[in-house]
Amino acid sequence: MDKLKIAHIGTGNRGSNTYLPIINKLKQDLQLVAVCDVDQVRVQEQVDSYKVPGFTDTEKMLSEIKPDICSIVITPSNNHIPGLMCSQHGVSYCTETPINTDLKLADKMIESANENNIKLEVNENYYRNPTERIKRQLILEGIFGKVNVAYNDFRGHGYHGIGLLRSYVGFDNEPVRVYGFRKGFSVQEHIWRKGQPRRKEEDWQHSVIEFADGAVGIFNFTSLSYGSPLRGFNGTKFYAERGMCFRNEAVILNEDTDTQIPINIVRKTNNVDGYETLAALVADTKPEVVWENPLHNYPLSDGEITVASELMSLVNAVRNDTEPEYGAYNGRKDREIDVAMSMSWNNNGEPVSFPFDY
Repeated sequence: MDKLKIAHIGTGNRGSNTYLPIINKLKQDLQLVAVCDVDQVRVQEQVDSYKVPGFTDTEKMLSEIKPDICSIVITPSNNHIPGLMCSQHGVSYCTETPINTDLKLADKMIESANENNIKLEVNENYYRNPTERIKRQLILEGIFGKVNVAYNDFRGHGYHGIGLLRSYVGFDNEPVRVYGFRKGFSVQEHIWRKGQPRRKEEDWQHSVIEFADGAVGIFNFTSLSYGSPLRGFNGTKFYAERGMCFRNEAVILNEDTDTQIPINIVRKTNNVDGYETLAALVADTKPEVVWENPLHNYPLSDGEITVASELMSLVNAVRNDTEPEYGAYNGRKDREIDVAMSMSWNNNGEPVSFPFDY
């Protein structure tokens, strides 16, 4: 199939400064054909930048432009509004996270996508970071054995943090029960972010998630994680049958089972139009484990690769009539666990079992 015609909905900061520039780079696969937003001024700015038609009415845009796919980057609680319109017009689409803040509306989006036979991708990007891709590749190829316990210390709030934990214990590993705890603390008054009010309090969220195969996920998040000089470090770790990984450092047992062997990751690069971009990450295991960047022919930074791969997941699903890489199920599951955590910590730590009423 030739290039897919993509219309972009949402010209706020992330839509204008992240998605649209990356769409514009993916010229071999995508052709931007329209932008849409309720804010006419913002729409006009992108019309001037990309020389495409602009709309403030999604229904009108879908009817007149007839795109192959849409990317939706708006307030998540409103994702269902343009999403349902896309489904009804037979247009596959992807949404920024979460799929929707309201699980019932998320279910409505999924049901409509199925009824209209379109593809729905949820753009969870934390596990798509190249350093996370090679970790997951090592897990999938059995280097660590079964992952027993996975931790996330405020590398991504809510559904983002949950998505990373699930990438370690397995996306098909159903959650069974969640225990949540939340508490506030006093901290030294300081500037949290430039231009933001000074902070002297911290909200801490903690949850334990039990999974069907016995694995456990430990989720920690602090309200100071994004930008505070008090909390400058974050990261993940997991403990498995044959080894462990702390942030980006991994070890496994040697054959004699009495010492540990570090796993070293080598970065391979390509030069694309004068830009050094990632080609592959290679782990020095025996045999080698390799994660190849499927977008190595584009001049993309590691951060841009995560977003571009979300878009290409939808492109490939439409071209090949397959399911998107992450998909609505995983996007919804992340949000479902997120909701269960808050239900538990709002009820003095009472466990929430799956499924639950919402």
